[in-house]
Amino acid sequence: MNRSQQVFEFDFDQFEVATAEMPGSETGMTLFRFPTPARAAVDVRGGSAALRESSVIEPGSAFPVIDGLVFAGGSTYGLDAASGVMEAIHRERQGQTDFMSIPAVPAAIVYDYSGRNDGVYPNAELGLRAFEKLARNRVTVGGAGAGRNVSVGKVFGREFAESSGQGASFIRWGNARFFGLTVLNALGNILDLEGRVIAGNLDRNTGTRETVYDRAVAHRSVAPEVRGNTTVSVLITDLPLSHASLQRLAMMAHVAMGRVIEPFQTPYDGDALFCISTDTTSAPIELASAEMGSIAGRVMQSAVLNAISAVRSEKAV
Repeated sequence: MNRSQQVFEFDFDQFEVATAEMPGSETGMTLFRFPTPARAAVDVRGGSAALRESSVIEPGSAFPVIDGLVFAGGSTYGLDAASGVMEAIHRERQGQTDFMSIPAVPAAIVYDYSGRNDGVYPNAELGLRAFEKLARNRVTVGGAGAGRNVSVGKVFGREFAESSGQGASFIRWGNARFFGLTVLNALGNILDLEGRVIAGNLDRNTGTRETVYDRAVAHRSVAPEVRGNTTVSVLITDLPLSHASLQRLAMMAHVAMGRVIEPFQTPYDGDALFCISTDTTSAPIELASAEMGSIAGRVMQSAVLNAISAVRSEKAV
């Protein structure tokens, strides 16, 4: 499948990001690094999630801050990529082992073995290489990083799937910044904001796409469960939000993604969204929680749509 890439630029200096792929294989990882540990929460709604070290930011955690975040292909094997990031931070901190020097680097994975005939997965060595590529205010989207070999629209069977990738979005709203990135490997198809299917569930004989609802109304059968799907996402803001507020914002943003992914958060997806605050804006919070949730939701919807447009772009990097 043709998987184009683009560079997405934004304006948010308080974190770094990098993508890296395994040589000779269509799999990779996406890394976020927070030079100053950042407060974080996670919302897990898919029925087949696989995460590492997520307990540190779950409700009730006494110290919900992280130093990095890894998204990787390779299914659960790909969680090993976070070990390389841990090693890189260990070296950077000159081997210090006091409590505050031990990094927290949660990770989440997607299943990306469909359409490739090797058992390669992002490993610790790739984590080390990704760490060396970290940069501010730019990330490669489309068929890059953890989104190197992903697809959408498999509800009726893998033969109806279409290429996807990872997508990003950024909004500056008054004094607040919101950045979102998603790795899109959904069972469901992708809708535009008017509800039309734009990716997935493609009948290659007719060139038409169909929603699950339309198929059900027409009383045509849906294919058996197709396993190996997941959409993993991150929303980053500079607003000084509490852990509880981040958790609520994660839930609102994650639910909003269901407007453009249908069906979403199924038993056969490992959907998870991380919500992170760099706590770096000096201006007061001027947004009510409901407004914040609406903005965050639109950022994540735009990231989903960007994943599709980037992978189809003719402007490859």
